[in-house]
Amino acid sequence: MSDRFLVNAVGAVIEIDASRRDEDFRARTLVAWTDARYEGDRVADAVAVVPADTEDAAALSALSTDVTIKALAHRRHDPIWMLHAAGLAADDGRVVVLSAASGTGKTTAARHLSQRYAYVSDETIGIDDTGRVVPYRKPLSIIEQDAVPKAQVALSSIGGAHALPAELRVAKIVVIDRSPEGPDVPEIEPLDIADALALLGPQTSYLSDGPAPLQRIAAVLEATGGAVRLRYREVTGIDGIIDDLLDVEPAPVRSIVTRTAPVVDASAADAYRRAETVDELVLDGRIAVLRRTPTGGQVHVLDGIGPTIWTAAAGGSTLAQLVDAVVTVHGEPADGDPASIVQAAVQVLIDDGLLLPPTPR
Repeated sequence: MSDRFLVNAVGAVIEIDASRRDEDFRARTLVAWTDARYEGDRVADAVAVVPADTEDAAALSALSTDVTIKALAHRRHDPIWMLHAAGLAADDGRVVVLSAASGTGKTTAARHLSQRYAYVSDETIGIDDTGRVVPYRKPLSIIEQDAVPKAQVALSSIGGAHALPAELRVAKIVVIDRSPEGPDVPEIEPLDIADALALLGPQTSYLSDGPAPLQRIAAVLEATGGAVRLRYREVTGIDGIIDDLLDVEPAPVRSIVTRTAPVVDASAADAYRRAETVDELVLDGRIAVLRRTPTGGQVHVLDGIGPTIWTAAAGGSTLAQLVDAVVTVHGEPADGDPASIVQAAVQVLIDDGLLLPPTPR
């Protein structure tokens, strides 16, 4: 029995090295990862080594995490949206993507819906700039009699036997909201792009590392008719909704236009300037701005006078120039001094790490 084999994880080929383990463990590992096996001729992009001195269940659970981390790290700079989500595919390759934080029902939904659709992932869905979906058919992490760690189980071994279509494309992105206090009858609501970014941004791996990430997300959402939120109590009630969401042909994903950095007037020492950011997206009366953080990235949605200040600060502007820009666009305030109002808004942007204060002379 081979002690090394390859798996496909979000388009990365990862070698699993179980050579330090006994034959029984290697057999269990092969069975758990059977749905993700890669049989092509590519060289592995990374290797996940199973340590010799860890209890079997814990080692299998840690291996799942290790493969995921290595695959995402390998693809972090590629033009692909890696969304923490489950995915199910119809026979024609259309994929519904179910995103939510860990422990909120993705695996349960994937297991339930796999009775009707092909399993794509319960961990990460990769979506490229054309809307093509890259699968990650890792083992499901299932609680068995309150066991810790969770068992690693191939979906095909517990009834998810639908064949994966050769070509996959995203049809709808759904933010799932399952709770014991949820509605008896599942409810679905459209999300505007600002709300969608706020919910999907934290579930995106390496949000700040790929090219034009906000533009990419917006283009995919636009092609699929916008994200929706699905609230429910029991997963058994969502089948009809998922059927309807998959019964729509997605539009082509528009081309991405990468932004260019503004030219800043370095001679204006009393100017407020934009801090370094990763991407921005102009919305209807608002602007979404992505800035890099130590843990990845954070999306800020500017509204009110925020977009005007952000636009005016592109090349560097004094407080007086920012006030003039705000008054020109929004008019004189009904109450209060415009300079004080703008100064307060500017300070919020500075505190959020989006603007830089004037350089001390």
